[in-house]
Amino acid sequence: MSNGNEKVCAIVRGALGSNNMDFEESEIQHATKFTAKSGAQVASLNVYNSGKLHVEGKESPLKVWLTQVKESIEKGAGGPVVLLPAEIEKFPQTLRERVPDCDDVVLWFFQEALRCYKADSVAGAAFMLGAASEKAIHLLIDAYGDAITVAANMESFRSRVNQKMISRKYDEFKASYAGCKSKPTDPILSQDLTQLLDAAFTFYRYTRNAVGHPQIIPDLDKGVVLANLGQFIVYIERIYGLIRHFQQNGVVV
Repeated sequence: MSNGNEKVCAIVRGALGSNNMDFEESEIQHATKFTAKSGAQVASLNVYNSGKLHVEGKESPLKVWLTQVKESIEKGAGGPVVLLPAEIEKFPQTLRERVPDCDDVVLWFFQEALRCYKADSVAGAAFMLGAASEKAIHLLIDAYGDAITVAANMESFRSRVNQKMISRKYDEFKASYAGCKSKPTDPILSQDLTQLLDAAFTFYRYTRNAVGHPQIIPDLDKGVVLANLGQFIVYIERIYGLIRHFQQNGVVV
């Protein structure tokens, strides 16, 4: 759970991700800090639990851009630039370019989410995005289990995740991964599991359940769903980075 306001954090992640910004996310007192980098430029955008936003860093074009992000969110626009239809159309191509081995099922549901969004079906987009996320997390967990180097530990892990709902399966994966002795040293992959992946997985699962369990009319913000369509590309990129690490280095638990 982020220290910052969850809804605003989701919008910021989406804005940074859809603009291919190199960024890291960390928790500070009463806030979530998004530190962005562009060449030698570094600036940060802090999202407080109250929803307040604050930009930090030396004067630079990057800081100006983050200030535009801040002002746009405060005005309710959801990001620094309203994505044009042509830009949204490029999302599947961008995903293929950044993750060439992306699973066809993940890609199909992602494309369906975009079709729903363009048809002004926000609930449909949220549901399809949640399905794409669930498939990707299944692939991540399966790759982790297959890469466990000790047969007895592999079978024990598989028995714990077998035939469980995705949220329980993910919790079992996180618990096992916490004790993993062969974690990646790449700062992006080593930090994102408990930051970007956790937050994104929770958002995609929550919004899918809000649509798929018809107790109440879901309260879905179109701007947040759009932001997380853009964020999905970074999310899948990180998942496949972890999958490749497990396959190449094995899993020691």
